[in-house]
Amino acid sequence: MTTSFAATTNASIVDRLGEVKAQIADLQLIEKRLTTELKAYAAETGEYAIDGSWFRASISEVAPRSSLDAKAAEAKLRQLGVDGRWFAKNQKITAGYTAVRIAGRKAS
Repeated sequence: MTTSFAATTNASIVDRLGEVKAQIADLQLIEKRLTTELKAYAAETGEYAIDGSWFRASISEVAPRSSLDAKAAEAKLRQLGVDGRWFAKNQKITAGYTAVRIAGRKAS
């Protein structure tokens, strides 16, 4: 398989990916601070649509929601006598995936 990284080593790919992930983490902190500021502004002014020079922010409250605790429901159904065949027929299977995680190296 040919990639745009063909001329680089695996170590340099790992280092570059680590750098990118560190930049993303920094940007996420900035995003969180700016979002908090916009929420505070909206709460103070009642203005929930704010225009910038290039972008528009819309702030909305999302109502709480509830969902069924699948483990508790399964335990109760088993207690009531529902057997394994029913669970096998009514399962949803999520496809597997490959994850790549990067962590900073400790200086030696």
